[in-house]
Amino acid sequence: MSTSTVQEQVQRPMQKEEFVRLLTKYNQGQCSEAEIRLIDRWYDQLGTDGTFALSDEERQNLKKRLWQKIDSQTTEETETAAQPPEKPVRLPVFRRWVAAAAVAVLIGFGTLFFYQNPTNSPKPEIRETAAETGFVTRKNATSQTQLITLIDGSIIHLQPQSTIRYATQPQPHKREIWLNGKAFFRVQKDASRPFLVYSGTIVTRVLGTSFWITAPKNAPTVEVAVHTGKVAVFKKDRQSTLKPEEVEVTDNTGVVLTPNQKVTFFIDENRLTRGLIDYPEPIPNPVRPEPATFVFDDSPLPEVLKQLESQYGIAMEIGNEVLTECRFTGNITRQPLYTKLELICQSINARYEVQGTRILINGTGCNP
Repeated sequence: MSTSTVQEQVQRPMQKEEFVRLLTKYNQGQCSEAEIRLIDRWYDQLGTDGTFALSDEERQNLKKRLWQKIDSQTTEETETAAQPPEKPVRLPVFRRWVAAAAVAVLIGFGTLFFYQNPTNSPKPEIRETAAETGFVTRKNATSQTQLITLIDGSIIHLQPQSTIRYATQPQPHKREIWLNGKAFFRVQKDASRPFLVYSGTIVTRVLGTSFWITAPKNAPTVEVAVHTGKVAVFKKDRQSTLKPEEVEVTDNTGVVLTPNQKVTFFIDENRLTRGLIDYPEPIPNPVRPEPATFVFDDSPLPEVLKQLESQYGIAMEIGNEVLTECRFTGNITRQPLYTKLELICQSINARYEVQGTRILINGTGCNP
């Protein structure tokens, strides 16, 4: 699926067939980064769509039937694979999570659809090394994304040839992950236990959000890109006595990122650059979960930019006062952000430029 197609799907209501097809790819670890972001946005909106409302009794009956179908399929898989046959084999946590997501979403649709995992698909390989110290190391030795569910319910999309290490038992005051490679994190909120990801000398600290970290082993850079929520990123100070969960992040020590922002640390040069992610998306609104629309009719440029700024959480500024008199007409709901800006700028004889985490609009202005 192309990025443009994914962007369009985000903007229009979710279709059952599209979700089931993507869910199957998701369970097999075959989704692209853009598709993972799409599923992540849909997951944010579970339970908020009342279009296909069911009664409590109908919902419980449907849930029971779906789980019976899922259990029967997974029982057949585990009994076939078990050695010796009389010992039960537990279903991997990530598959249970995907099955649960299917139940939650399909109940929301009010439509019975039996979720099936292809029986002839190859079983992905995760190399797991348990240590007596209470930590486990998992490496994705495949060519596909692998899903890992942590004890607290947080989800990790571990990319090929990447490795993570984490505690096997809950920690009382924090949650820690060590990453070599690339992964997408969807972190469960827990204000009493910050979630810490260590990538070499770089620390990413969150309470509950979703974000990408790209930190290949021995690479000169570490990149953190935020999808939802707020993330603090800083470099470990080996001489500091403060714990990572206690560090106060300032402009001198690191950065605090909001949705659609990223930071790149240049390790050897001891510097960082902030910017916008490649495909900014409207920030989900839990109060109004329906996709935002961008339809303008002879609207002043400041008004157009104000709506974009509000929906994407990105500062937008006009560099030439003349442009404030320009107006724009058009429906740009389905276009990605940068395409929206290109269409707007072309219509008013202007151009846009990404400067750090803001977008600047400049030009000679529209014709009178």
